[in-house]
Order: sequence, then structure tokens, then C-alpha cells
Amino acid sequence: MRREIVVTIISYLILFVLGALAMYSLDIAREQVLGTSSSFFQKHVITLVLSLVMMIAAMNIPFSFYEKNATLFYFIGIGLLILVFLFPSINGAHRWIRIGGFTLQSSEFAKIILILYLSVYAKNNKGRMEEFKRGFLFPLFLGAVYAGLILIEPNLSTALFTFMIAAITLYYGGAKLRYFLVLLFVVIALFIIAVIGGFLHSYQLGRLRYFFSGEVAPQVDIALRTIKNSGATGWGIGNSWLKVYVPEAESDFVLAVIGEDFGFFGILLVSVAYLLLSYSLMRVASYIDDIAIRTFTWSYATVILFHVSVNLGVFAGVFPVTGIPLPFISTGGSSMMALLTGFGIILSGLLNKKSFEVGENER
Repeated sequence: MRREIVVTIISYLILFVLGALAMYSLDIAREQVLGTSSSFFQKHVITLVLSLVMMIAAMNIPFSFYEKNATLFYFIGIGLLILVFLFPSINGAHRWIRIGGFTLQSSEFAKIILILYLSVYAKNNKGRMEEFKRGFLFPLFLGAVYAGLILIEPNLSTALFTFMIAAITLYYGGAKLRYFLVLLFVVIALFIIAVIGGFLHSYQLGRLRYFFSGEVAPQVDIALRTIKNSGATGWGIGNSWLKVYVPEAESDFVLAVIGEDFGFFGILLVSVAYLLLSYSLMRVASYIDDIAIRTFTWSYATVILFHVSVNLGVFAGVFPVTGIPLPFISTGGSSMMALLTGFGIILSGLLNKKSFEVGENER
């Protein structure tokens, strides 16, 4: 298991460095090309430091505390999702808690809280997780409450993502696979009804029209051009300019920055780092006996994989444009803080030596 932990830490470090370099490069390019200053690099570093502090704090709390207070955390998550409606909307959406210059996207923390609660739920009901009502329907309803609150912000992609990760957490926790096949058909049917019935917002329908028409969204087109013009190794930091015209280059389309600066090999390095991170976390989970910690670790790794898959898919034009950030690289401060806090919870579980067994070759 030590090998997997080392790979996990190295993968995190690679992503942290690439994120910082991308933000630094974007700051330079904006100043040189547009004549405007930005502080993406400074914000990224500050967020990273704050996130690491939160991770260390979470790591030093015994995992038993998270178990005992899982229900309390669940309602705290609901409180965070409701709290956003007390703040003024931004671009017509209530997704953020703004206090002074500090902005928090509560849905990012809600995802981590939800998989923690469902992981503990699976442990507390380990003998009944194969039952339809107790092991699937009721806990999935609790996940649907989170997804519903996120949906009315509105934030369709994150709501679907949250509901999906809740279902997968239950599968990791022991629910039967056939329940999820039925759920898949239900979700598809509801989505079709939402589209036909006009329940989606105009901008959501616009993104879907671009996707199903085979056209490439404008922001995707210019983002892909940064890669096509950069070759295998890119132009290097401070030697490229097209990325400044990519919308949301600091967040949703940060791969355009990495691609233009470091080329194909930069994109490859990012992809490999995420694969190693997710795989090593999955391997770590396989050593863990405690159902709650094991389920949480598997679910956490899946959250990262989903984030990366959707972001890469949007960048490549495979998925409709959403708003899913690239973990640890994009400037999404809430995402980084939530995910590193989640990793701190995993480390808390690993520090409890009763929660896992180590094979003879690892002793």
C-alpha cells in the first residue's frame, strides 16, 4: 500500500504544479496581449495553501467523528445548498455564497458530504444493502434531495453529476447492480420528458442543440485551435497568445492553456496524472476493511474520474458544454478545497490502523 500512497502524492504534486504554471502563463499572456492584469496565479496559490490546511485539519480528525456525525453533516450539506438562495444571483443563478471578496460554491462541498454520509450509511446497514427499499431506494432519495436543490439553482450538470455519484456510492456500498440498470432507464426517460416538455432553460437547450446538431460550440472551437497550433511540445510559457481569447480559460477550458504552452505532451501528462491518481486511490481502498472508509475512497476516486472525463469530453467536443472544472488545475477554489478536504478524510481513515489490513509483502 505504501507504493500506492507514494503514487497518489506524486500525482497530486504534478497536478498542483501544472495548475500553477497554467495560471501563471495565463496572467502573462493577458498582460502582453490584452494589456490587462489578472491574478489567477495568486488566487490559485492562495486557494491551494488554504485547501492543504483544510486537508491537514480533516486528516487530524478521527474518522470515528465523521461516522458518529454523518447525519449532522448530511443536514449541514442541505443547509449549504439552501443558503445560496439567500444571496443575490449571478447571471441568473444562485450557486454561490458571497461574503466580501470570498466566494464559495456549496455544491462542491455537498458532493463530498453526500458520499461521506452514504458511505457511513452503507456500513451501518451492511446486512440490508441488497434490499431494494433499505439499500437502494431510501438512500438514493436522500441523494436526490441534494440533486434537486442543485437543480433549482439552476445547475443541471452538477445536479445530474451529484445524483449519479450518489447511486455509484450505493453500488460500492453493496446495493445490487440490477437496481441501477432500472434507474438508468428512468433517468433517460425523465431527461427526454424534460427536453420535450420545455423544462430546461434556454441556455441549456442551446448547448444541447449545438451538441446534437454536430456543430462545435464557439468556445470549444477556439479551445481546440490552441492545441492544433501547438504541436507536440507547445510554445512554452509566455510565448503564446491564443489562449487569452478562450472563454473561461482559467476554469472550464484550462486545458487550452496547458495545450498551447506544453502541447500534446502536456495534455498527455495531465491525463496520466489523473489516471494514476484515481487508480492508486482505488488500490488503496482495496486494502481497507472498514466499509465506510473503503466506500468513501472508491467514491472519491470516482468523483475525480467523472470530473476529468466530463471536462476532457467537453474540451474535445464529445459532450455538451457544462461547467465542470478540472480538479486541482482550474481556478475553481471551492472544488479544490472540497476535494482536498475529502482526501484529508481518507487519510484520517488510513491513520486508523484498525480500518485496514496490510498484506505480508507490505508489512
